[in-house]
Amino acid sequence: MKKLVLFDLDGTLVTTGGAGCQALIKGTEKLYGKKPVFEHSLISGRTDLDNFTIVYGLLHKGKKPSKTELKKMEKAYVDQLPTEVHALVRAKKYDLIAGVDKFLKDLSKQKDIVLALGTGNVEKGAYIKLEPSGLGKYFTFGGWGTDGHTREDMLKAAVKRAEKKFKTKFEPDQVYVIGDTHRDICAAKNCGFHNAVITTGLGDPKKIFRAAAELEVKDFKDPMLPVWLGLKADPKGVKRGRYIMPASAIEHVFFSRTGIDEDRLKMLRIKKYEDLSSGTIM
Repeated sequence: MKKLVLFDLDGTLVTTGGAGCQALIKGTEKLYGKKPVFEHSLISGRTDLDNFTIVYGLLHKGKKPSKTELKKMEKAYVDQLPTEVHALVRAKKYDLIAGVDKFLKDLSKQKDIVLALGTGNVEKGAYIKLEPSGLGKYFTFGGWGTDGHTREDMLKAAVKRAEKKFKTKFEPDQVYVIGDTHRDICAAKNCGFHNAVITTGLGDPKKIFRAAAELEVKDFKDPMLPVWLGLKADPKGVKRGRYIMPASAIEHVFFSRTGIDEDRLKMLRIKKYEDLSSGTIM
């Protein structure tokens, strides 16, 4: 049975030092003659389509952009992005997340593992950001920031492309999402997909904790990632009697890292955050 592993990009595969944010600000300023002012956290973890809409609204008194305006903003952004990425490389502020190259190389050798991007970046922007890292060779398709305003839209689009490419159906339990913010976790859960988070990326630690991903790791050197993917047995074994016995291998991975926590177990097991009385993780 094939498994589809979808990777976020910024803060998950590489650190881009806010190159996308700067490209959006400068590209938009060139396009409209006005500089948008906002905190980076406003757009972090969102799709580019959503970000273009937000920034356009900031410059045009809350108005929503037409499809034509969105295309103009995308072009302005993509045209500016290489300059920002190359500047970060020269300043030595661009880097790979530890262990990611080896992890991707190992996964690419697994015949039943399919690798793809699941990123809020527009397609051209994603490959521009990956170019200095050399990681683009592992990804021939993905879900992109123009697939919709939400990360759920983007992830579902990636799955549809995988099904078309490989002529096979990927059930939700066969899809694994790796990101670095609570938005990645939330979107994966709302789609019924497995989810893991890199804790040294761009995410807010408190929101990541509350979102309760199946697996939280510092980087790709962590030996529990292959266990989570079902590729290896847990080297530590299942320790009984020290915590609530997990109902699945995924819950075992979760508890081996977090210990007893009834509230987080509830968050882990829910399929959609709307099932919570609050309807939100905040």
